[in-house]
Amino acid sequence: MLPTPSVPPMKHRLKLLLRRWLSVVCHALGLRGLFRGSRHGVPVIMFHNVGYPKETDYLPGHMKVSERKLRRLLRLVRRAGYRTLTVGQMVEAFERGEQPQDAVVLTFDDGYRDNHDVLLPLLEEAEATATIFVQTGPMKGHLNWLHHYFWVLHHMGPVRVAEMLAEHVERPHVRRDLRSLPADPVKAEYELKRLLKYEIVPEERDRLLEQIFVEAGGDERALAESVYLGPDECRALDAKGIEIGAHTVNHLILSTVDATKQRLEIEGSLRDLESWLGHSVKSFAYPYGRVWDYDDDTLEILKDLGFQSAITAMPGTNDASTPRLELRRLAMCEDSSMAEVMCELDGVFGWFARRGVDLRV
Repeated sequence: MLPTPSVPPMKHRLKLLLRRWLSVVCHALGLRGLFRGSRHGVPVIMFHNVGYPKETDYLPGHMKVSERKLRRLLRLVRRAGYRTLTVGQMVEAFERGEQPQDAVVLTFDDGYRDNHDVLLPLLEEAEATATIFVQTGPMKGHLNWLHHYFWVLHHMGPVRVAEMLAEHVERPHVRRDLRSLPADPVKAEYELKRLLKYEIVPEERDRLLEQIFVEAGGDERALAESVYLGPDECRALDAKGIEIGAHTVNHLILSTVDATKQRLEIEGSLRDLESWLGHSVKSFAYPYGRVWDYDDDTLEILKDLGFQSAITAMPGTNDASTPRLELRRLAMCEDSSMAEVMCELDGVFGWFARRGVDLRV
């Protein structure tokens, strides 16, 4: 199960309000720059999809950022005097004993086709770079359960999907929870995803979602080919200086499978990418990326395979003291406040956190 939040809901809401108010004031009045001298660590921003191609209509909004918003961010980053690095370049700087105060890292997870078709021109226009973490299963025509889930959710809604799952799942308490989702659609989607990730046996979950997907008219191979990068696009991105990192074969929650399966997932994606690119791949991103989504076996496998870095989805910045296999980053999507993002980059929230007022989310 997901850990129970330790912060009371009201306190969390007040924290978000204070964070937003502070970011608006600092951004509007030009006060962000006052914090840059004390900025600690390199911020890494996490994205997924870029733009709104019709092929990805079924994916949720929190995975998307528009061309307009990303172009604006790239302009603000450049205007503020920051340069962009790949994850690999950031780690290499740390290994040389450097602490880049003028650097920002952009990362894009999963390996969507829009990262080539839409993102690449934006990066070239801004003279920027990025790291794209690619799961390789879709290049072979296989989608993981999460895409089956998003697709059927888009076409049916959470209540109908939950009802269909409840007819077949084995665990009584899961059937009960599936049939008593919250009335609020956003909360219902969150709870349904939580049940799928952590409460339903993975093999059972995958089988049932694929069955619902197919019965609803889904075509796995066609969808995978239209939504994900292929080897040619990966090579084209690589040739432009965009780092390609590994992200497993099937985007499994690594902590839920044994060490043998973990190695197959991690090494499989590594070998796929190396065969497509013709050179070694040294950066990795954990699927889902929370600390409970990987374990000690994962870390040992990454070390054994020679990865120089691995990145989580835990908030924070990175410096030479940050464990190379547990780097941190900040999520951004279309709904993210640009003022908050720029305050993160300039170290505003880090400055307050070091003084006992943690406004990080």
